[in-house]
Amino acid sequence: MRVRCLALLALMLVAAPAAAIFRAADLVVVPVVASVPGLNQSGWHSDVEILNVDSVAIDVMIILLPTGGFSNTLWFDNIANHLGGRSSDGFGHVNEVLKDIPPGRSVILRDIVKKTWGDGQKGALLLFAYEAGSLMTTTPPGGKPRLIQVTSRTYDLDFVTPRDEDPDDGKDPDPVPVTYGQQMPGLPWYYYMDMFETARGFNTVTFTGIEESADFRTAIGFVNISDRLTALEAECILKAADGTELKKTTVFVAALAHQQFDLAVRSLFELDPKDHPEVKGATVTISLKNAQSSAADPTPALIVYGSRIDNRTNDPVYLEQAFAAELPWDCVFNGKCGTATAASLRLPWQRPHPLRPPLPVSR
Repeated sequence: MRVRCLALLALMLVAAPAAAIFRAADLVVVPVVASVPGLNQSGWHSDVEILNVDSVAIDVMIILLPTGGFSNTLWFDNIANHLGGRSSDGFGHVNEVLKDIPPGRSVILRDIVKKTWGDGQKGALLLFAYEAGSLMTTTPPGGKPRLIQVTSRTYDLDFVTPRDEDPDDGKDPDPVPVTYGQQMPGLPWYYYMDMFETARGFNTVTFTGIEESADFRTAIGFVNISDRLTALEAECILKAADGTELKKTTVFVAALAHQQFDLAVRSLFELDPKDHPEVKGATVTISLKNAQSSAADPTPALIVYGSRIDNRTNDPVYLEQAFAAELPWDCVFNGKCGTATAASLRLPWQRPHPLRPPLPVSR
């Protein structure tokens, strides 16, 4: 087993400018976006905002990993499926706001799934950032990596009719759009769960506030951002508010797959509603345990997310994966990186980057 290291400190202090210490990367993952109908007559849509935090103009490539639990390797490899700023680079979907983004500038893509891939789609987004015009000029091709920060908002879109202020005018007011949504940060690629870092706790994350009742429902999703040929196995444990283990199960996540379990207490853990008519204040612990790969040098990498939704309003709350281990904040913020800290981080090595951008077959 090759030596692995969490190089988060090195990335923060060396690769990123001061204004972009956290959540900045050349590959950012938005765990879920959608343009689909949902439970309780909900209708989900997503906006994405991209900020160039680097010192040069950049281009951005956006890849949707469609949901369903199946491998997206062939989809990923075909650049015609993806969104970019230059048709000359081979993108099948083009939006010119994604090219030549100046330093410090942001672009907002409204209802990105519907406007790019159409209604009825859900999945995760991979956003690759590279120096403007460099995708095909580097050796190997793939561009000169640059830094972005990404935020997204996924919301239930509804239309309501406002109160008629003048009922005698013979005109009914037009319905107006109303949204309830959750802000979701784009996660830098190095946030992934790492099965080679079990000793330091970076193979395990925990979610709190899990509830399925008349008031709320909870969804849990998995995004495999490993290299193109690696599938993963994750162990999931559901515990009651008092710490009692309610159920343990294993999830298989295919290569580059996105998989979401709505009503996760019932669908993921298959908890019998007769024995547990409602679950409140529960926790879920997820551990990356195994990988199956035909890659010569696999990089298993898993990101997990959750969402708790109000059953009456369809108002969601984002639940982010939380590592139990403490990162060296005093070193990051105050520069107090003593010999012991550097040794514990094994700074001469770096956490492996799992993915490179796909390229046109004809090139």
